[in-house]
Amino acid sequence: MLEMLSLLACFACAEAASLPVPDVGTPVDVELVLAVDISQSMDEDEFALQRAGYVEALRHRDFINTVRSGTNGRIALAYFEWAGVVRDDGVIAWQVIDGEDSANAFADKIASRPFRSFRGTSISGALGFGTGLLEKSAFSAPRRVIDISGDGPNNTGRPVAAIRDAAVAEGIVINGLPILI
Repeated sequence: MLEMLSLLACFACAEAASLPVPDVGTPVDVELVLAVDISQSMDEDEFALQRAGYVEALRHRDFINTVRSGTNGRIALAYFEWAGVVRDDGVIAWQVIDGEDSANAFADKIASRPFRSFRGTSISGALGFGTGLLEKSAFSAPRRVIDISGDGPNNTGRPVAAIRDAAVAEGIVINGLPILI
């Protein structure tokens, strides 16, 4: 969990239904997409570790201080769960994180999600979906990042290298967070 906190804090430097949609071009320090593996290869302990790590990191004082210390003092954050595909009900839309209240609200949304899993592991599909979220965001950021966590190889969908290379060519940073117990 400490590694995940460190990574989230670094990314912060470098739409919830109850919140207003940001104006097009709203400046943030980073647009960060959390892509979370819920494939059947994730056992309950791995899934719980993964989720608890994100929730704890978002609530941690160091993360919040790092977000606030950026040029704009805010980041844009989106979250989605993936397996062989990404389902609409597995997405938490973009939200601005600019302090403790917004970080805790986002963490609460992650924490309240039901545990579930689906067949297949399409890392390429997850990267493609995350890239699409970044392309359609209403924000302006000097840095765009996809953190993709998981515990297994791509076994469905297109080859990962082509999707990864296309995202990197668009200036997107991709971080892989292996979840192995």
